Amino acid sequence: MFLRRQLFVAGILGFACVAAACTTPSEGEPRPATTETAQSNPTLGSSSNENDLPFAGAPKVDDPLDTTRFEQDPCQALTADQARSLNLPTTGEPMEHVALGTGCEWKNPDTRGYAQIVFADDQQDGLSSEYQAHNDGKWEFFEELPEIEGYPAISRAGTDSRDVGNCNVIVGVADDLVFESIAQLSRANIGQKDPCEMAARVAALALRTMKAEA
Repeated sequence: MFLRRQLFVAGILGFACVAAACTTPSEGEPRPATTETAQSNPTLGSSSNENDLPFAGAPKVDDPLDTTRFEQDPCQALTADQARSLNLPTTGEPMEHVALGTGCEWKNPDTRGYAQIVFADDQQDGLSSEYQAHNDGKWEFFEELPEIEGYPAISRAGTDSRDVGNCNVIVGVADDLVFESIAQLSRANIGQKDPCEMAARVAALALRTMKAEA
């Protein structure tokens, strides 16, 4: 039985650093991923009977993915080669004081680019919670995306930050489990690259790792 947790993958894309140095905006910086979770959206903390999933128009996950190993050791979610392809250190560092669970961070001290993977316990209804929140008008921005590595995905935000290079992509890996990829572009790439495409690429890398170990 899967641990019912939500996985957040937060990334300032290192591969965007290849063309230009990455920096983290010091003014108008988008809020961290945890502000979009059940703490600020009660719908996301709801728990339905597993047999009732999916609901609210969410797609069914036909091939559930067991992410237990990565919940226990989030630093394994990106391989060394994957982290290197993002211009990040090949080894992540466990995060301390994670309010919603366990996490790992890959941070480039030169470019200030980073990626974070955090597992949380608050969302037990998977993509159904996201769709219900959308139906309730909680998201300023919501868009269904093509499947990523065979899994349904959406992009959404309580405050649309794409104009400052930030985008959230959420992937359903089971009817009661999702993970989130958040991409923040470097200043040089804001307006030049689509942050949602970048977030989708980070999600795809994490999915490849998880699928290989399933």
